[in-house]
Amino acid sequence: MFLKTDYRKCMLVAVLLGLVGCNQPLEEPVAEQMELENQAVNSSSLDTEGNKLTQVAGQATLPPVDNTTETRKKIPESAEPYVGRYRSAISCSDPLMKCKEGTADLVINLLQDGRAYRTIIHFGKITFASNLYRRQDYWSYDSAHHQVIVHRSNGVDFFYNIDQDQNLVMDLDKIAHASERNEQYFADGNPFPQQAYRLVKESTPVKSSES
Repeated sequence: MFLKTDYRKCMLVAVLLGLVGCNQPLEEPVAEQMELENQAVNSSSLDTEGNKLTQVAGQATLPPVDNTTETRKKIPESAEPYVGRYRSAISCSDPLMKCKEGTADLVINLLQDGRAYRTIIHFGKITFASNLYRRQDYWSYDSAHHQVIVHRSNGVDFFYNIDQDQNLVMDLDKIAHASERNEQYFADGNPFPQQAYRLVKESTPVKSSES
């Protein structure tokens, strides 16, 4: 009886061990599969977060519409006398004025922080304004040649001689040939002034806060 009982216990232990041995190979693939699925879910989550971060970073690094704050600076003391508003009435027959008939006023504002704004006024209406067209011009004073230079946002420079009354007179020769960029600009068919226009300085001062 004792031997039979021991034999049954041995058989039971053997069967249990066999079941454990059979289950282990099955459990390992299941565990591996669960691990792979978890990795896939985590990877997908990271990819989604990465895309969101990329989008946010992209939006954050987009250049602002008006990036004037990066280059704004106060002009040197020698240029301060030429801060102001200048105006000239020019015939619409000159393509420079972008109008069809009559005359229009070309207005240039030279601000104390170095910005410059060009405006064309035709029949009392503004038909062109450099700031409205997302263009930002700057100006500088060349003391050696006693000239004001308007640096347009497209890389073209316009040169103005300063007369005894502190008015601006276009220097056509320099405008045409001062640089390769200028020469190419007008060679491409962009309008060149038909004469050396004189822009008269107005008495009302222009504040640097104007935009």
